[in-house]
Formats: sequence, structure tokens, C-alpha cells
Amino acid sequence: MDWRGKRRGMGRIVARVLLTGVLTVALLLPGRPAMALTLEHGTTDKRITESMLANTPPSDYEIDKSIQGDAKDGVYNDYFLKDDVQTVSIEVDENNLNYLLQNAADKPTVMTKSVTIGDKTLGYTGLKTKGNYTLQHAVTDNPGSDRFSFTINFGKFIKKSNGFSKRQNFFGCHKISFNNFYFDKSMMKEYIAMKLMSEMGLPTPQYGLAKLYINQKYYGVYFMVEALDSSILEQHKGVEDKEISPYLTKPEESTLEYDTAMDRFMKKDGTFDLSSVLKQDGSGIFKASGALKKQSYLWEDDEETLQDVAEMMPTVLGWQRKLTLLSHGKDFQGNKIDVNSDEYLKLLEEIMDVDETVRYFAAHSWLVQLDDMFVVMRNMGLYIDRNGRSMMLPWDYDLSFGCYYPSMAETTANMHIDLMYRADWIAFSDQPRTKETLDYTRFPFFQVIYQNEALMEKYHQYMKDCSKIAALGGRTTDGKTYEPCRFVSSITEMEDSLLRAADQKLAENVYYLNNTEQPRDARAALPNLKRIIALRALGVALQVDGMEAVVSGYGCNLETLGNAVQGMNSFRGRIAAIDEDTGVYSVADYESSRSDNSPSLRLREMESGELMYQKIMKQAGGGAADLKVYTLMDTARASGDYTLYFPADSKEFAGIQEIYSYDGSGSLKKLEVKKEEDRYCVAAASIDYLVLKGAGGTAEGKAAAVSVKWIVPVSAGACLVVVAAVVMILWRRKKRGKKK
Repeated sequence: MDWRGKRRGMGRIVARVLLTGVLTVALLLPGRPAMALTLEHGTTDKRITESMLANTPPSDYEIDKSIQGDAKDGVYNDYFLKDDVQTVSIEVDENNLNYLLQNAADKPTVMTKSVTIGDKTLGYTGLKTKGNYTLQHAVTDNPGSDRFSFTINFGKFIKKSNGFSKRQNFFGCHKISFNNFYFDKSMMKEYIAMKLMSEMGLPTPQYGLAKLYINQKYYGVYFMVEALDSSILEQHKGVEDKEISPYLTKPEESTLEYDTAMDRFMKKDGTFDLSSVLKQDGSGIFKASGALKKQSYLWEDDEETLQDVAEMMPTVLGWQRKLTLLSHGKDFQGNKIDVNSDEYLKLLEEIMDVDETVRYFAAHSWLVQLDDMFVVMRNMGLYIDRNGRSMMLPWDYDLSFGCYYPSMAETTANMHIDLMYRADWIAFSDQPRTKETLDYTRFPFFQVIYQNEALMEKYHQYMKDCSKIAALGGRTTDGKTYEPCRFVSSITEMEDSLLRAADQKLAENVYYLNNTEQPRDARAALPNLKRIIALRALGVALQVDGMEAVVSGYGCNLETLGNAVQGMNSFRGRIAAIDEDTGVYSVADYESSRSDNSPSLRLREMESGELMYQKIMKQAGGGAADLKVYTLMDTARASGDYTLYFPADSKEFAGIQEIYSYDGSGSLKKLEVKKEEDRYCVAAASIDYLVLKGAGGTAEGKAAAVSVKWIVPVSAGACLVVVAAVVMILWRRKKRGKKK
């Protein structure tokens, strides 16, 4: 728990003690009728026991075959809406619901009557609470609110072992989770994180936003996400369920280093015989004992998960041993090996999908998600196939963009591209770009990448790809071209629907947790989420390109996102700033005093009715169709020239031919335009007003310019002259007609 969490936690404890005291005094007042203390969670004061549950589906229930399917077909993707908020309704016996809510911390599973997602309904699914830290505090620190995170398991009760023909699914999807935004006031951080992971080609759960109703009562907006299950890999690989191994877990409390105590179970051929420490009882239940039991993190320390993965444990231990050997610079026989050799890469490819793993860590680092496998040793998905080859799957990104440890926008934007954790945990570093002494030897899953120069070069390029995909635009290493500001546009598209959903009246037993008030907090957070995406994109790109500049976080209050802080920003030195709505950014030197503002950039296209626009266009020679005038504002003033960068793959800036600056002195100064990779670059002493010739010069853009841009520069006076001329011609014709 961070320091702010501790402070809030103490405040809630004090409040609960005071509340208990007040209630006790009230109960003892003379003449007041006896009353029972209300339970902290649930819709009834009655304590519900397990014997009161309705957890047996009717034997004549028939699975709706039209809703069943294969995950590889991806039909269920359409129910995770990407541009709107889905509606999900759960009907559940009141005793079942109250048992679940009253015992939320224990994560019990109860049976529903039905679940409706969009226009599809399934009967008798499983429903449970989920989470670790957030669940604990949702239970203990938020009395009176039942807005827990939940998971729906479509086949928990409808399966072969219960007498049904098959395990029920939702078009091949087996489980969907609903996360309650405990640490996300924007309600879109995890949405954006999963979007990036998906677009980087990773095996990513389907995701979206949902309005959740339970027994017709509104529980608010949730992040709707496919649970880590074989369905993700079936779809990613395009294969049937039987081709996916059962080993897909979320290891916790481990760096995944191999424990040499397991050597005693290794045979001469390098495989493992676990028959003495992994046995089945008379009911077919697997039990782990001895040295193997100490490796319980490999099955999430969960007996039910152990049943699923037991047959894979020899393979998993073999993978773990080989991974650890390679991370120590040794081959599978324990001999020293050159970590930059082709032999090393060949051996690494035998035990993992190397490209997928590099992509995963690049996107993970880009998102500055520090509540992870390096810091808290959790929040990752690990898949190992039957051949002992692994893949990493993204999971749990609600604390991304620097919101795990109280951080600032500038710290997050400039987090070093190789930095997965801060060894000293100093959040307010005066040198946010300084790379700390790193030691990943305890984390073999990344060390095998980190110690190889070629893989780290690829890792850095993939990080820059993330910046292009999210904000900067341009061509990625996969050969795809992206418009700038795509993620800002995604948030804008969702914003109205999200805020409307967040503004709906909640059930009496529900309120948004962790001192959040919606939709007020989302309105404040979403502009800052857009800005931190652009800032991080620029910070990563500059580092990969080797440019020595600090990205200014001025104008971005990360505190609004939840669990972060608003802090000081750089005001002196070489500083970069970006306009998140266009992807245009600047780099310049500043020598201002501490009393001055830090730099930030805002770009706006001027309109024909503005006096300065008319003045500039007159100077330019009369308003040609391919000229655009912009005003560019910096909250600080550079001590020398600005270097400006315009995204070349933007519809707005594609095809730039010439750029002029206008400083109000009465003359336009032509600037030298250079094309650098995916951007146009100019140096300018003044950026107050810029005139761009040919901007938007794609075939599509030129057509628009011909049909529209000739009209825009015409002043109101010119329009009156044209109208007057037409009126005069008509009057003269009428006069001639009368004479005849």
C-alpha cells in the first residue's frame, strides 16, 4: 500500500470506529426501539449461510446451441464493444447474491439464474468476486457499497460432470471479468493498455466497458475483460481448444527462478519424474507434497488450478530450469555460452516465442505499469505449451501510466525505457531520464532478453512502435502506417457514452469506491489521460532516437487518474513538449527562472474570420488553396530556436511543401523543411504563427482543398462585393426587359 493509501485507510478506520460508537450510543438511548446493526455488505441484515444457497441447476436445462461456439472464430469479440458501453444484466437468487456479498473476501462462487450480454442470455452461470488488494479494501474500507469486481464463469455449473452434454460457453469464451476501477478514476486506463497490447500483436483478452445490472439494480460502469483462459490463445493461434495446453496461469510471489531443490526429481534425459510428490487420491484429486508443494506459485497456490495443470508440471519445471540456465549465460547442459551468439538465440527460441516476449515487455514498459512481476511478483499471464515453449499474456493494467507508486506526469513520461522497477523507489527524481543500475538476474523471464544486444535493439524499436501506434503516428516495424493521436481519438469516441453511463443513478447498496465520485472524476481525468499518453509516447521516442531532452509534464495532472500526484515540472534545460490533439511536438532550450511556467504546447488552426489570419494571408499573397495558418502557443519562452516536428502521416500535415513563420513584424520568414523518418522538421525562432503550404496534400486532402479551401480565405467584405455584383446584373436585365 502506498502512503496515500495508508492515510486514507487510517481515515476510514477512524470513521468506522466513530460510526460504531454513534450507533452504539443510539441503541442505548432510552425509549428507542431495539434494532439490529446492519451488515456492512449485502441487501439484507440476515446472515446467509451456505446451506441456504440455490446452486443446483435444473436437470432439464438445455444449453442454447446458438450461443455455443469455438473461440478461434472470434464471434464473442463483437460483444466487447470498442466504441460504446455494453449492457450486462445478471439475475441471481437473493440468498445467493447476499451470500456472495457478505463473504466477498473469500471469493465464493454462486449460481446465477441468468446472464444477459447485449442481446444474448445464458442460464445458470457461476458468479464470484475477484481481486486481491482491491478486493480486500473494497470489503474493509467501503462499508455500505457492494461494488466489487466479479467474474462470470459460463460453464461452472453447466458441464459434463453435472450431467449436461458439454461445458456451456459464450461463443467459445469461458469466463468474463468485471473490474470496478478501484484505482482508475478515468475508467479507461486499462482499456487503453489492452488496446495497445492488442495492436502490438499480443495474445490479449477481449475488453470493453459495460453497464452492470444485478437483479435490475444498477452497479455502475465496469471494465469488461475476457478472463485469462484458453479461449484467448485459441483465437490468437487460430486453433481448437484441444491444441492448447492446460498451463495458463498467473504466477504470484515468485521471480520464476528455478529451484535447484527440484534437481533430485530430474532424470538423465533432463525430464522430470514427479510421481513421488504429485499423487492422485481415490477421487482422482491431485495432491502436491514435499519439495513440489513449495513451488505452489506455479499453480497460483490454488488447489483447483493444480487439478488443471498437474499433467503439465514436469514440462513446466523443465522450461523453468532451461530459462534460468540461459539467464545465467549457460546452455541446457550448464556450459557457458555467448549470450549474443546465434546458438543462444536458437536455444532461447526452443523455450519461448521470443518475438512475442520482446513485444510484451516493450508494451509493458511503455505503459509504466509498476504493479507487476518485477515489483510485487504478480499480474502477468504465463502460458507454456506441451513442447515447453512459453508466451506472456497481459493482465491487470489498472495502475498503468505511473499510477502504482505515487508518480508525476513528467516522471512517467520520461521513465527510462529499460527501467522495469526503481531499485530505490524514489518517485520524485530530479533526473527522471537517468538509468539506474539495473539487475535483472533475479528475473530470468526478462534477463534472457535484456542481456542480448540484438533483442534489446528490437525491444527499443517495438517501444517506439508503441509510441507511433498510440500517439505519434508513422510506419512501424511491421510495415503498418498509423495516424497520429489514435488513442486520444479512441477516448473521445467513448467519452460521451462513458460519462452518460457513469451519471446513471446507482443502486442503494452501491457507490464508487476509493473516494471516487462519478462522472465528475472521469470528466477531470480523461483530458489528463489523453495528455499522459502523448507525453509518454514522446518520452519513449526521444529516448530510442537518442535525443537528450526531458519531456515536460506541465498541464497534465496525473493525480486526477487516481493514486498519483501532481508535481513540479522541468523549467530549465533542453525540454520537449507535445500537443496531444495533433501529435506536433517541439524541442528547445529554456533558461527561465523558477517563477516561470514549464513548457507545454497547444496548436490551433486559425479561421478566416480572425484579423490576424487575414493579415497573414494578405502578406502571403491572397489566400491560396493550399495554405493553412496555425497559431502555436508555448506556456514558456525558449531561449533559442524551436525545433518543430509535424507527423508526416497525418491527414492534416501530409504533403507539407513549405513552412513560414510570422512574428507580427509584418513579414513571413520561410523555414527550411526537412523530412526525417515519419515527420517534417523545421527550426524556428518564433512559433506564434505558422503558415503551412501543401499540408493535407494527400490525394484525398487535395480534393478537399480544391472544394473547400478556396472558400475559407474569402473575407466577409469580398462576399458582399460578389453578392452586390450579382444583384446589379439581375437589376440591369430586368430594366432592359421593361424598355423592350
